[in-house]
Amino acid sequence: MDYRRTKYCPELVDIKEKKKKIEALIKKEHPHAQDMHTYISDNSEKYKLKFVQAYNGKCAYCGVSIDLIKKNEFEIDHFLYEKFPKFKTKKEAGYIENLILACHDCNHNKSDFWINEDCYNALYPDEKEMQKTFFRDEQYYICISDEYKDDKSINEFYDKVRLGTELHRLDYLLMNIIGLQRKCQENKDLYAGLGKIMDVIREKRNII
Repeated sequence: MDYRRTKYCPELVDIKEKKKKIEALIKKEHPHAQDMHTYISDNSEKYKLKFVQAYNGKCAYCGVSIDLIKKNEFEIDHFLYEKFPKFKTKKEAGYIENLILACHDCNHNKSDFWINEDCYNALYPDEKEMQKTFFRDEQYYICISDEYKDDKSINEFYDKVRLGTELHRLDYLLMNIIGLQRKCQENKDLYAGLGKIMDVIREKRNII
């Protein structure tokens, strides 16, 4: 199972096709557009919301959802760092396949991390391979799978983005409770009880 999803979250499907449609819309309305990042990262434009929706409103790295953070707290990450040698200019890094939806924490923690070619597929969020790279343990922490536990580049990425932190565990727990609440709205006692649990977890999350 995708470590970014709870059982209440829809599966991330056709992400590449959805992003291509956004790119086509931008080029239709802005024929000379080259750097897709310029348009999609603008919170005042409709493209940002469409990009968020393409990722089911979830950070592609840690999985935190729009149920917990606002649209403006999502950012558009260059998967391959914009100063990567293959890019002559920043504009060249803004092609649609290189843009990833990330929460503020993941984007800023990742920062200038360079993705090596040998681990590109294992870390690229739009591919299912990433679902094999990381998993949730019994305590809901994000962990590196056995297949990649000795891979230096994967470990460096994991540490840089801080995927294994308590914050991401609490976010996952909160998303599960929110999903369960939606399923049991008619049971007022259970709904209220889950709300109290959620308040405790949110308070703990907010002081991390």
